[in-house]
Amino acid sequence: MNLDDIRAFVAVVDTGSVGKAALCLHLTQPAVSRRVQRLEQTLGVTLLDRDSKPARVTRAGEGAYRRCLTVLRAAEALARDSRSAVAAGLLRVGVALALSEAVLAPAIEAVRRRCPAVSLRLVAERSVLLRRQVDAGQLDAAVVAERPDRPLDPTQATALGTERVLVVVPADSPLPGRITVGDLAGQPWVINPDGCGFRAQLDRALAERGAPVEVVAETWGGSLQLALIARGVGIGLIPARLFAGSPWRDRVRAVTVEGFAPALTAWLVTAGPLGPFDAAVATIADTVRDFLADGGDPASPSSSVAGDHRARADATACGD
Repeated sequence: MNLDDIRAFVAVVDTGSVGKAALCLHLTQPAVSRRVQRLEQTLGVTLLDRDSKPARVTRAGEGAYRRCLTVLRAAEALARDSRSAVAAGLLRVGVALALSEAVLAPAIEAVRRRCPAVSLRLVAERSVLLRRQVDAGQLDAAVVAERPDRPLDPTQATALGTERVLVVVPADSPLPGRITVGDLAGQPWVINPDGCGFRAQLDRALAERGAPVEVVAETWGGSLQLALIARGVGIGLIPARLFAGSPWRDRVRAVTVEGFAPALTAWLVTAGPLGPFDAAVATIADTVRDFLADGGDPASPSSSVAGDHRARADATACGD
């Protein structure tokens, strides 16, 4: 099996046409077509439906495409390992939207310090899409978030810690400090859009009581949500670590909801051994792990200096 044939087929799928693939590979269109045909003959399957214009990947081609990506990734890793033990080049990493606001910037900084020759391409997206992209070879690694009662296979993923959230209300809200899930019904919510694991847990808790989530504002980003809550727009689900160090802390407060403690576990998933890039991925994992470990109890003395904790974690995550 010829790697050039595999590259040609992957390029056709990635670009959507033989012509665009030829431009990317600096080949003629007939040359790309011959390579794809040769790969089809080797595999004994039809990879492209040439009756459609432009040609579309067949069902067999979709499966072959994922495996071809794995082969190319392994070949690239072998070449990198043979050239140098120092990571250099592009590393594609995804981060779950629920975590991206807090960890993207410090993760970039930490990797630049430890692996300055690595060029990071970071993607913030829903966890389910990130896992698909890792499986498809579109990402080298991803930090995803899953419900604690739905753990990933530990042989394929590494648990980094648990993110928990608080129900946060305006400081002058009439809600008492301890409430029930039923008290959340009918409240206006400032919350993440559908696809957020915390939102799903709230949806389920209220649905069991026959009540919907009354949304007044949907937006990703705990800092913006806290600003809206402080202004009395609604109540929200805010990560404990963000609440602890929020500049809006004097205008909001957390309430305890009996029988409702939403949480998500962060996991690192990779596309397999990444050779010299393993150190860069480990640095990102350490950054996330330290952030979650420093989330703490907002009522504890240490949480009032959450920013200092994060600064120290960031400074030591990549120490030699």
